[in-house]
Amino acid sequence: MKHNLLVSSFLFSATLFSSTAIQAASQEAATVAPLHEESYAVDSFYYLPPPPKEGDAAFENDKAAYHNGFKMKGSERWRQAAVDADLSRANQAAVWSDALGVKISEAETPATWKMLGEILVVGDYASNRAKQHYMRTRPFVVFKNPTCQPDDEAALRKNGSYPSGHTTFGTITALVLSQAKPERAQELMKKGYDFGQSRVICGAHWQSDVDAGRYVGATEYARLATVPEFNKQMEQVKAELHQ
Repeated sequence: MKHNLLVSSFLFSATLFSSTAIQAASQEAATVAPLHEESYAVDSFYYLPPPPKEGDAAFENDKAAYHNGFKMKGSERWRQAAVDADLSRANQAAVWSDALGVKISEAETPATWKMLGEILVVGDYASNRAKQHYMRTRPFVVFKNPTCQPDDEAALRKNGSYPSGHTTFGTITALVLSQAKPERAQELMKKGYDFGQSRVICGAHWQSDVDAGRYVGATEYARLATVPEFNKQMEQVKAELHQ
């Protein structure tokens, strides 16, 4: 019963911003038992400062970062940002495989595949409180320009921009996979950084959203270290990635 309630809570929050990619990811997450309850996540609203406002120096930096990202429209980097945006587990398995140096798949690396789904759920838990409180308007709405994922825009307009949930997920993923396969840490952490920047390039998030998402992701990673089930599964992930 508790698991059903947790899944229902996750699906409810996910429907607030159910783009095609995120909706697919939330459907997959419904089959995953969360590593911890939502209440065990550190409250991001408590520890994050408010997002920058018009007139703040940090907001000027946000606007400059947006314009620099939009200049990449149509480039290979823009296309990679569009690929990174799709949070479905099959896509994320492909996104992280090169940096990991191992092909992630349900058949070949089932523990790692399972972990990706679980990270998606707890990443949502970790970012939700601040995201729902601030309901920050996204940059593509402010500048009236397309994102790298036009099909997602109607849903993203209804969801807060701060902190970046994608970046939270990407940061946790980079840290977890680096712990599991430390010899690939430099490649994985670079991918994690680029994954966050993809959100700025895409026009879906401000730079300060991404910076905050990195902190939320690091905080959740530290929280996971206190979860016995996570540590148990981490040993399984390590074993299969070193076969």
